[in-house]
This record gives sequence, structure tokens and C-alpha cells, in this order.
Amino acid sequence: MDYRFTNEYPASKLDEIVNFILGPRLWIPNTDYPDFLDWADKSYKELHKESKRALIAISSGNIVGVSIYQKHKTYSDALEIKNLTVRPEFRGRYLASFLLRNTEIEGSKEFKSKIILCDAKSVNYAIKFFLLKHRYKIAGREDLYNLGGGKDLIYKKNAPAILTSNLILSC
Repeated sequence: MDYRFTNEYPASKLDEIVNFILGPRLWIPNTDYPDFLDWADKSYKELHKESKRALIAISSGNIVGVSIYQKHKTYSDALEIKNLTVRPEFRGRYLASFLLRNTEIEGSKEFKSKIILCDAKSVNYAIKFFLLKHRYKIAGREDLYNLGGGKDLIYKKNAPAILTSNLILSC
């Protein structure tokens, strides 16, 4: 397999990115987010304006994974990961872990973030295990969207230390 990861893509690729997140998803049942199509449409516009960013994984010229992230709209020192999607047939290859870690690094660096936030439905045990494995802590539990999809868990993690320290290394 040949993989390439990038957060630099032409605006013409936005249709493909948004269509990808609308396709088969690894962890998120469509019923959990009844307004997902509206969110995808809004995300397309925000990606185009660059208020949201995407990190994409490409294999054989096709998108196989996407992470959507942004500077948190309420907490100025926070990076918010909005969506992490990997094609189901690419499970077990650590693409989600790679996308997550590189989103943490690139997003924290770009937005000068000290913390990273994301959320998922409280009944989504697969993503809960995944995020806890990646050192996220549960910071809260509430129905964030009030759309009948159930309670959400809010996950929090400190930004990578290498990016937040003032250490200067010289050789």
C-alpha cells in the first residue's frame, strides 16, 4: 500500500473531501447526528473559507481518511477536532491514529493551541476506547446538539508538549 497524508489540497478537492465524509464511516452511525448533511454542507463552506481545515490520507489517488479540525469558536486556546473518518475497508492499518496525531500536531501548531477538544456520542464505545487509548480524558457529558441523538462525551487532551514548550535546542 502507498499512503500519502497532506493538509495542502486545491479548492477543487473540497467536493471530494465532503463526499468522502458523507460515505461509509468507521465509527459514527448516521442516527447519532440527524443534521449531519447540514453539517457537511456548512463544513464545505468553512473549508473553502479556511476557517476549518482538513488533513487527508490518500492511497492510490483516492481519499481513504479525513480529519476535519478548527480553532475552537469559544475557547481561543483550543483546537477542536470536528470529524475523523476512515474508510471501513482500511481498518486496522492505524490510519485513524496517524490522522489524529498529525491533526493534533499540525492544528496545535497552526492555531497555537494548548488543549485539544472533541466530542462523540456517549454510547459510541469504539471511539471512546480509541480516544482514551490516545490519552484523551473525559471532560464532560451533555447533549451538545439537542437533536434527539443522545448525550455526548466531551474529550480533552493537552496539546503536544513539544509544541507548547519554550525550549530552544541548538547543536
